[in-house]
Amino acid sequence: MKKKAIFISMMTAVMAFLFVSCSDDDDNGDVSAENYNAKVYITDAPIDNAEVDAVFVTITDIQIDGQSLSGFEKTTIELSALTNGQTQLLGDLDLEAREYDSIDIILATDTDANGDSPANYVVVDGSTKIALDPASATINVDEDVDIAAQDTNEIILDVDLRKAIVTDEANGGYNFASQTQLNNSVRVENTLNTGMVTGAVSNDTGNEESIMVAYAYEAGSFTETEAEENTAGVRFSNAETSSVVAEGSSDFSLHFLEADTYEIKFASYSDMDGDGTLEFEGMVNAETESGVTLDNVEVTADGEVNLVITLLTILPL
Repeated sequence: MKKKAIFISMMTAVMAFLFVSCSDDDDNGDVSAENYNAKVYITDAPIDNAEVDAVFVTITDIQIDGQSLSGFEKTTIELSALTNGQTQLLGDLDLEAREYDSIDIILATDTDANGDSPANYVVVDGSTKIALDPASATINVDEDVDIAAQDTNEIILDVDLRKAIVTDEANGGYNFASQTQLNNSVRVENTLNTGMVTGAVSNDTGNEESIMVAYAYEAGSFTETEAEENTAGVRFSNAETSSVVAEGSSDFSLHFLEADTYEIKFASYSDMDGDGTLEFEGMVNAETESGVTLDNVEVTADGEVNLVITLLTILPL
C-alpha cells in the first residue's frame, strides 16, 4: 500500500507539471509554429549589352521549401523591364518565421503563357527572338532568406540577367548560362533587411560615348580577377548587383542590398569593333565629393545612401 501511494503521488506531480507547461505554451505562444504572410516579387539587374531589346522568361511555379505560391499561374515576364527597383508581384505564401534555404523557380521549356514558342527568349533587332534553353527547368536559388514574425515580409527574387544569359554564337547569339551559373544569378532578399545606394555621376574620363556600369560588392570581396570572364563567360560574377549609369541623367541605383558594408566599382563598356555589341574597356578610377569612400559604403535596413561621384580615368586592361 505504501508503494502504491508513493506511485500515485508521483503521477499526480507529473500530470500537474505537464498541465502547467502546456498552459505556459498556450499563453506565450510558439512563434516558430505561427504562420506569417510573405509576398514574393521579381526584379532584375540589367544586361550589359545594348543589342538586347528585351528578355522574356516564362515561369510555371515558385516554391519555397517545396510550397508553391498561392494562386500563381504560368506567367511570362519581361525581366529586362524590371530594373532600377521596379518589381512584379508573383504571389504570396504563409510561412513560419525562420530561415528558408530551398527556393526554386520552375521555368517553362515549351511555350509561353499564351501558348506560343519559345517559352524563354531574347529579343534583338526589335522583333527577332532568340530562344533560351535552360539545362534544367528548375533554377535552384543558391541563397537563403529569413521570414520575420510579421505580415510585412516582401521577398525579392533579383535575377541578374548579365549572369543568367551569356553569348552563344551556336544558338543565334545568346543562351542561358550553365546551370550552376544560372542558379547563382538570382539573389533572394527580404526587404525588411535591405537598403539602397543611389548616385549622380560626372564622367571626366574623356570617353563620353562609353557605357558606365556600377557594381556593388561586399566590402573586401572584390579582386582584380573579377574583371575577367569566368568559365561561363561572365565578368564581375560575384557582384551583389549592378546598375547601368543612365544616359542623360547620369544617375544609377543599386537596390535591395542587405544591410552591410559595400564597395562600389565602376567599369566602362563600348562597341569598340562596331559589331553592335559592347566590349569591356576597363575598370574606372572614381571618387566621391563627400567623405565617403567607395570602398566603405555602409547600407542600413530601409536606408538610402546617396553619392555624388566623378569618374576620373579608365584604367588600361
